[in-house]
Amino acid sequence: MVLAVVAAFALYDTQVNDGYTVGTWLASPLDWLFVLANVVLLFYGVLPILADRERAATLWQRFREKPEAIAGAVWLGVVYLLGTVGLMLVPAPKLDFLYGNQPPIWGTIPADRLPHNCAGPVVDGLCHGSWQYPLGTDINGYAMEILLLQGLHVTLYVAVIALALIVPLALVVGTVAGYHGGLVDNVSMRAVEVQDAVPPLVMYLLLIWITGESLLVIILLFGFLGWGGAARVVRSEARRLRDTEFVQAAKVLGGDDRHVLRKHVLPAVSVVAIPTATQQAPVLLLTEAGLAFLGLEAFDLQSLGNVIARGLTGEVPMTTKWWVSVFPAFALAATVVSFKLVGDALVEALDPRLG
Repeated sequence: MVLAVVAAFALYDTQVNDGYTVGTWLASPLDWLFVLANVVLLFYGVLPILADRERAATLWQRFREKPEAIAGAVWLGVVYLLGTVGLMLVPAPKLDFLYGNQPPIWGTIPADRLPHNCAGPVVDGLCHGSWQYPLGTDINGYAMEILLLQGLHVTLYVAVIALALIVPLALVVGTVAGYHGGLVDNVSMRAVEVQDAVPPLVMYLLLIWITGESLLVIILLFGFLGWGGAARVVRSEARRLRDTEFVQAAKVLGGDDRHVLRKHVLPAVSVVAIPTATQQAPVLLLTEAGLAFLGLEAFDLQSLGNVIARGLTGEVPMTTKWWVSVFPAFALAATVVSFKLVGDALVEALDPRLG
């Protein structure tokens, strides 16, 4: 019901409404996909875990034993806040070639390496950083703190929307295949094998000749071609649950397959879908950043990969304007490692095969 309401509002806003969505926020189709993705992950991933008190307690205990997983979860929480709310709290990025390659507040750069002006004091031929640009600027004069927020915004959209496609697809295919077995299982698993044989990266390189560089195309390819591994894990759990006492009891009491799947099997297998899918996030993020780094994304999309590439190119050496590439590289690395740590902890705590 909630998903249908959000989808209806999104359809109205994108097809009928000509004004702002809320206040001064003008939502794009990608923004609405992100909202829908959050609803999907909440109802098909987070709530099923919280509803199982025993597994929720096990999850909390496992995280308490792994401080690195807690640190990763905290960082991902920060990324979520910065990627959603952060851009609303800062002014729009301002293109200013006069103040390109400004150093961070504690840094310096030879004044003769600047394209034009120095925002801070110039001492002994060195331009010092200023509070006008506390983290410096890139060659175009964009403030690094705003570029980082925009980059985290893109990273968050890639991870959340792709995972919101992977989780329900893996749940449906894996649950049906594992529960029914036989021909249904064989056909479903052959479909998974075919899907796994299609590399999303190669498909994107082919599609950009038709659609042009597009973040939406990248996300959709990651989502629709990346659910095979999670489906196998869900299938394994569904096969295990098929023969358990509570499922057999539901059948004896008159429940048909549809009722048993919806009321008993699907909620139980949901808790293994999110952990498995989360482990795919690092690959998704690194692939997206790599495409951006190679210039295979829209040139005006300020993703972390685009900003890193900007810091490694141009007449000024990277070692001189190090902040342009180091800051986004650190943000990307921290996010990738955090997804890996959190994903591993979730799998260890929630995957019954490891219990």
